Amino acid sequence: MACAAISDFALFFLASAGILLVNAVPTKRETSLSGMLGALDRLTAALETCWNYTAWNLIIQAEQAHRGKNPVWLPQLSRPPPDPKGHVHRPYLDETISLPCAVGSSQPNDVVWKHKGHQLPLNQTTGAVRHSRAHDNALILHNVTYAAWGKFECHQRCPNSGLGTFCLQAEHWVFPKPLPDVHEVYAQLMPEVTVPRYMPFAVTCQLDFPCGPNPAQHFIWRYRGMYLAWPPGHYLQQTACIEKDRQTLMIHTTYSEITGADGRLHCASTLTLHVPWPNHTGAKLACWARSDTTQQEWYILTTPVRFNGSLPFPV
Repeated sequence: MACAAISDFALFFLASAGILLVNAVPTKRETSLSGMLGALDRLTAALETCWNYTAWNLIIQAEQAHRGKNPVWLPQLSRPPPDPKGHVHRPYLDETISLPCAVGSSQPNDVVWKHKGHQLPLNQTTGAVRHSRAHDNALILHNVTYAAWGKFECHQRCPNSGLGTFCLQAEHWVFPKPLPDVHEVYAQLMPEVTVPRYMPFAVTCQLDFPCGPNPAQHFIWRYRGMYLAWPPGHYLQQTACIEKDRQTLMIHTTYSEITGADGRLHCASTLTLHVPWPNHTGAKLACWARSDTTQQEWYILTTPVRFNGSLPFPV
C-alpha cells in the first residue's frame, strides 16, 4: 500500500475499529518532516501486517450495495480455483439447458450419456433428473434441480471396435445455482435462540444443495455484524485483527452431513458460541452459504439470539 493511499478517513477508521498501532503516530519529539514520514512508514507497515485496507473497503462496499438482499457478492481478491476439465454450466434451478455432443452418428443406439458414471435412459420425464435426447444426440436437461449436480459424459460407439466399446466424446459439469431465495439454499430455517446470559449456545445451518469435498468452503458465520468463521484460506481471516470484540468470544465450528426429511444428505455447519460480554442482551446471528466454491456469491440466513437473566445459575 502506498503512503499516499492512507487518508485521514483510514486513520479514523482504524482508530474506531480498535486497532493498536504502537508508536505509529508521531510524538511531540517527532515534529520534523523526517519524523512524520517515519511514523507514516510505521503506520503503513502496521496496516499491511494487520489487514489490506483496500480489501476491507471493498467488503464494506459489497455489503452496503446488497444490504437486505440476497445474494451478496464479496470481492474476488484472488484467482478462483480452476474449473474442472470439460464444459461448465451454472444454470439456475428450474432452467432447461442443452449439453451438446459432437458425434459422427445420429443413431441413438450409438451414443450413451452418463451422469456421475451411471448410464442414462434415452428419455426420462419423471424423477429428479428429467431429460430428453435431441436429434443430434444432445442431452436436454429439463427443469434443472440440485440432483443434476455433477459430471455428464457423452460416449459414442468406437469405430472399428466391438459392439460394446464406447469412446468418450464430451464432458460437461453442471452446477445448479439457487434462485435468490433462502428456501432454495437452506434445507430449513435456523431456530430462534433464547438462553441465559453467559451461557454458550449452538446453532446448526443446514444447506439444500450438494456439497463439495470440503464442506467448510461453503460457510461463513457472523454475529452482530462480525465475521466469526470463514472458509479455510479465505481472506476474511484477516478481519480478526480489526474486530476487537471478536477476540473475546469463544467460537467453535463443526461440519457434517445430515439426513434431511427428504432422505438426502445435506451439508451442515454447527456454530457453538459463548458471549461473555456483560449487559449484552443479544443480536442477530447469520449463516452465509455459497453453492459454488469458486465464486464469492453468498446467500444469507439470519436468526435472533436473545440472552435473559444475569447468571445461568442461582447465586
